[in-house]
Amino acid sequence: MVQKLLLSFLLLVLLVACSNETIKVSFSQTDCQKNWSLCSLFPNSKSISIPNNPVKVAILDSGIDNTHPFLKKSIVKSFDATQKINITKDKLGHGTAIAGIIGASSNKQTIQGISPNVDIYDVKVLNDKGGGEIKNVVNGIKWSVKQDVDILNLSFGFQKNDPTLKQAIDYAVDNNIIVIAAAGNTLGFSTDYPAKYKNVISISSVNKHLKRDKFAAKGKIDFVAPGVDIPVLTPTKKVNTVSGTSFSAAYASGIIANILARNPNIQNYNDVLAELKASSKDLGEKGLDNEYGNGLIQFE
Repeated sequence: MVQKLLLSFLLLVLLVACSNETIKVSFSQTDCQKNWSLCSLFPNSKSISIPNNPVKVAILDSGIDNTHPFLKKSIVKSFDATQKINITKDKLGHGTAIAGIIGASSNKQTIQGISPNVDIYDVKVLNDKGGGEIKNVVNGIKWSVKQDVDILNLSFGFQKNDPTLKQAIDYAVDNNIIVIAAAGNTLGFSTDYPAKYKNVISISSVNKHLKRDKFAAKGKIDFVAPGVDIPVLTPTKKVNTVSGTSFSAAYASGIIANILARNPNIQNYNDVLAELKASSKDLGEKGLDNEYGNGLIQFE
């Protein structure tokens, strides 16, 4: 009797363990019509198994609405680098939109988080109008490094290089943090900083026809991701449709979070870059180019 009970218990543990190995995310053709990015990022299946190994993603932005029902369970910590307090408010809505793309829980509004099991670190570095100062971004990066995050998502940029920003980015990369940044909406001109740095993964934007958005930057582009007519969450709990490389960067962060969850041994920029190149879809000129980089980032 004891042996049967023990065997039953072990079987139950095994079943629970197996069920926790992945999160199943399913979406229909109707879902893809409402949010075209889903089918482009997950090309081989409409039912995706996402590894259930929480990856720590710091979202440096305008703050995140931590009361949103699709996000509140994922937000682990908050830090307002502009005021140096441990609480944020997102009056702009940009940070909430980015967080939804990366990690929203499954919902009927088709704002499916690309990696819904992530641990989100909410770092406010932008003001309520979307502007930002380098010193606040630097403070946000340093705070994120102390939290031992795996990924930094920077869905904004600056036109000019700044040595203190470069030092902070290098500090993060030296601590094996993967840094993803938006290439910028520069009307086809040069990539913004920090996306322009060699050790940052620069993400530009494509539309549903997989053509570069005319507003997106050219130059130092590593990959592209969906960034035109994207449905996103808002602090008002409604859904907005937006465009820009900011949102492309968020998709890339979600895909990279899945890669890290699936391959815990991958811990540095070069390894992640190699994984992304192996699974990306080449667009534009054959091979690396200054509009599409290595192509459309995907998760297979």
